Amino acid sequence: MRNKKLVAALVPSLWAAAALLLTTSVIAEIAAEPTAAPGVTSSAWTPITSVTALFFGVESLHGSFDLPSVLFGLAIILLTSVLLGSLATAFLIYCLGWAPHPAAAALLGAALGLAAEILLINLLCNWLQSDNGIYTSLPSWAWFPAWIAWGASLGLSLSHKSRTAPSARTTAVEGVGGGVSGPSPLLSGDPSPDPLPHPPK
Repeated sequence: MRNKKLVAALVPSLWAAAALLLTTSVIAEIAAEPTAAPGVTSSAWTPITSVTALFFGVESLHGSFDLPSVLFGLAIILLTSVLLGSLATAFLIYCLGWAPHPAAAALLGAALGLAAEILLINLLCNWLQSDNGIYTSLPSWAWFPAWIAWGASLGLSLSHKSRTAPSARTTAVEGVGGGVSGPSPLLSGDPSPDPLPHPPK
């Protein structure tokens, strides 16, 4: 039961990570712009492998599929999304309550995603990477819509999960006592019906 609750709590952050990865990969593949690695242009893999390059150097930034670099980059992106998503989820619940309206959750989530982009990419990663490998792994403007998509997906997923949970609990409670419809004759305050009259002899 605890494992199921843990997985359910991580679902919004995982959906947000999927939106981030999809947005960055599509834009990077279409743009095909030069990156920090010599001779490597942006592709669907550069936003992922550039995260690996943050730890192991620019040699880990690849424009094509490289299994170790891709797996490590994905792991760091998912971990980052879970950590940031947990903080953002707490802030969303604090501001909007446990069952926020989808539009409000998406708008506030998008604002949080934009703030995360400025802090994480523009400030932290560019400070750690002298060549700005992550920042230039796709067109620099593309990080803004990508993180907005991250925050909006987080808010929408949280809203959907919190709104469907009460109905699921109600269904479960009703299912426990199912099988007999109508009031119980033992608990009813109505008088017992008159017995059927005997047929005449």
